[in-house]
Amino acid sequence: DRLPQRIDRYEILRILGEGGMGVVYLAQQTSPVRRQVALKVVKPGMDSRQVLARFRAEQQTLALLSHPHIASVHDAGLTELHYPYFVMEYVDGLPITQYCDEHQLTIEQRLLLYLQVCQAIQHAHQKGVIHRDVKPSNVLVSHADDRPLVKVIDFGVARALDHTLSDETVLTQRGQMLGTPEYMSPEQARMVDRDIDTRTDVYSLGVLLYELLVGVLPFDPEMFRKEGIDRLRQVICEQEPQTPSTRLSTVNRKRSEELAGRRDTNLHALRQRLQGDLDWITLKALEKDPTRRYETVHALAMDVENFLACRPVSAVRP
Repeated sequence: DRLPQRIDRYEILRILGEGGMGVVYLAQQTSPVRRQVALKVVKPGMDSRQVLARFRAEQQTLALLSHPHIASVHDAGLTELHYPYFVMEYVDGLPITQYCDEHQLTIEQRLLLYLQVCQAIQHAHQKGVIHRDVKPSNVLVSHADDRPLVKVIDFGVARALDHTLSDETVLTQRGQMLGTPEYMSPEQARMVDRDIDTRTDVYSLGVLLYELLVGVLPFDPEMFRKEGIDRLRQVICEQEPQTPSTRLSTVNRKRSEELAGRRDTNLHALRQRLQGDLDWITLKALEKDPTRRYETVHALAMDVENFLACRPVSAVRP
């Protein structure tokens, strides 16, 4: 109930965030080097065998990953009360959608940042790790050498394809809807574990792309919160999203003009920019059937790169 003063050799400064499983603190490391870090510890009362197994898997998962766009893990251990913790790079940044809006980034500038996200997730896939919770709050943007730098964080619900990791956590995954509803793939919503593979992250990246382009989500998030899990699953699995350009036209005039201004353009120009290739790229990532999505994150990124370079893209009208 109160902020701990220290955990091991880390001085606790304040709470950065809190989830269903753990609390993340901003901490000051005092040895062997002095630096600020993010320290994540299992919540008191949450130390069941299943939760601890998932937490240990997260430690192992992060240790596999080494990429400039993924927050690195520094250390792991146990608190005095024997709660597991791990220490990772502190990213003093903003969620990617908030960063883009506050800096009024154009569509092209947003897509360049988005490609950094794709690079990070593709690296995780090459290491046999699916993130399973790609969303703006897990994609932070800071500055390095006066340039925006993306860091993907929180692989807490990641599923390792390597059996040495997945065997230990299989009981924590079956029958549980892991992830964030607004960014969740149909196979996650159906809770069929065998259907989840790297294309699950492709879907979530599609939702993120949609939000970066339009400023709103494919489906109304309030509906997810109010109408219960069965309705949520029905929408995710059965309801086809509108194209980004069409979705923009469903937002009231004042709000849509505001969204265009945050993209350093006007409403008419934004609609024209979204129509065509960007519509089809986004919808291909959001296909309900994984076999119709981009096969890899790299393929999705290649289409975005082709769009930026004014080359033909592989995505076509559904």
